[in-house]
Amino acid sequence: MDTLGNTSLLDRRKIGYFASGTIASLSVLPTLDWAAEVARREDVAIVSGFHSKMEREVLDFLLRGKCGIICVLARSIYKRIPDKFREAYNAGRVLFIAPFKTTATMTSRHLCQQRNEYVASISDELVFSSLTPDSSLYPLSLQNKPICLL
Repeated sequence: MDTLGNTSLLDRRKIGYFASGTIASLSVLPTLDWAAEVARREDVAIVSGFHSKMEREVLDFLLRGKCGIICVLARSIYKRIPDKFREAYNAGRVLFIAPFKTTATMTSRHLCQQRNEYVASISDELVFSSLTPDSSLYPLSLQNKPICLL
């Protein structure tokens, strides 16, 4: 496992966040309301791959807030901090994790699935936007952890 950033974020209460590539429009506003609320909390770290469109929207809220952000990559670790993370990274609010050894610089479906399983495994609770039983994310909701559906 490779890391880059503030590893003490792993000591906070970790909330895993997932959103499929396609979500119900009724889930968008509750998700953004949740993101705005949790972004203000300094006692938690949001864990996600921040890969889908909705996950990136949530990330934008989190970057403007005070919470910790743990970005789990389905690729090799960054060689340079992406510009959008720089301010939060410099403030000690960001940790990048590449949980498995790979030389991939692009994601694949298999690596994304492994990444999502890792996010769920290190999180204390899970939050899903618009989860349906036919979603590839659905098996993650069956873990013995508190979940919230938005």
